[in-house]
Amino acid sequence: MKIYSERLAIKYLVSDHGLCLGVDMKDRSYLLLMSKRGLVIERRPWGDKVVENLDYEIPAIADALAAEHAAR
Repeated sequence: MKIYSERLAIKYLVSDHGLCLGVDMKDRSYLLLMSKRGLVIERRPWGDKVVENLDYEIPAIADALAAEHAAR
């Protein structure tokens, strides 16, 4: 099961794998991801599409965020 909305200023994704919330502001976005891997809260560039690009799949989003942090 997967429920999501991209229409509001606060975007959400709820699935069997966890919860993802996004908040868009004028110059930046914030992402909150809760999954079996833990909790991630981070500031993202404005207009970031990581959730959309990974087809709203929380495990894939968690993997991508972990890979970004490992590359830093």
